[in-house]
Amino acid sequence: MHAPGWLAVLPHGERIAFALRTTGVPAVVTEDVEAAVKASELPVVLIGHFTGAPSAVRYAQTHGGHAALVLISPVLGMWDGASDELADLMDEVNFGPALGELPTLWLHGSHDEIVPISDTRAGTDRIRGSAFEEQVVDGLLTDGEAVARVLEFVRRVV
Repeated sequence: MHAPGWLAVLPHGERIAFALRTTGVPAVVTEDVEAAVKASELPVVLIGHFTGAPSAVRYAQTHGGHAALVLISPVLGMWDGASDELADLMDEVNFGPALGELPTLWLHGSHDEIVPISDTRAGTDRIRGSAFEEQVVDGLLTDGEAVARVLEFVRRVV
């Protein structure tokens, strides 16, 4: 399989990274997003999955050098299960700048009970830029469905 010309960088989300790798996408899961972005010779797509989303968004708000941002069932806005550290980061994201012209995809399942869509929407509405796309899947979002939609999005914007 031909490897795509981009690198997926995730602060959290080994399952999504594994699913991406099975399609030939190089993927790195790391807390040091900045080092991964700087080391890449390929365009970087930041992918924030679940509790990794605030880190990915905050990086996108404060740094350049990446081609796109994807948010998969992201913990943004409000979330009752957040640790103090995660809640602080979510506040930084919520009160940080919008994403401007950065191509951004938000994927979410309509019946996600762990990360309710209404709570997440409160966060995405605050960061939404001019190139923001929202895709809500009926029911629960599976890893396979998420990866298929990520690939389609990245093919269009990178």
